[in-house]
Amino acid sequence: MFYTIIKPFSEADGYSWISYCKWRGIQFEGFDSIDGLLRPSLFEPTTEEDWNHVSTQHDLQKYKYIIDFDYACQKHKEIGSGSLLLGLSFDKHKENDSGFLGYDLIDGYYDVSLLTNWGNDNAVINQRISYRGLVSSYEVIQEIQEHLIEVYGNDAHVEGCYIVSIYSTGFRVPILR
Repeated sequence: MFYTIIKPFSEADGYSWISYCKWRGIQFEGFDSIDGLLRPSLFEPTTEEDWNHVSTQHDLQKYKYIIDFDYACQKHKEIGSGSLLLGLSFDKHKENDSGFLGYDLIDGYYDVSLLTNWGNDNAVINQRISYRGLVSSYEVIQEIQEHLIEVYGNDAHVEGCYIVSIYSTGFRVPILR
């Protein structure tokens, strides 16, 4: 399991939220996608200790993913106001886990969600995406991935895209106003 600390994206974002929902053509009830354009990472390793707790063994693109839950909690608390800590898995998906939120499909750069930021005219995605920006079934997310690879396989974002399961950790630092 990996952990990411990201900026929330919701109705509280006002015009940005309204504009995004209008563009997407979906009235989302919430947003659980890990799309880096809408929910950027708030953690970037800067110290030697940070680098000892991130995933760089197999792919340097994962450098913002923390591999140790306790360290992720510590960094989440340090980042503070308005941050959200989520768990991610790229291979051991557990739909029966109480924290399971759903599946996302992210590009080969581990940044852009092909579910929430691919475009607003793809029926294969639009008919299957939940009102929280994810897909609840592994079979469905595989179908979407296969469709995008078949139709748009030469696109840099589709090439090497990853299925990732998203989990709530139950930790969110509230926005201080």
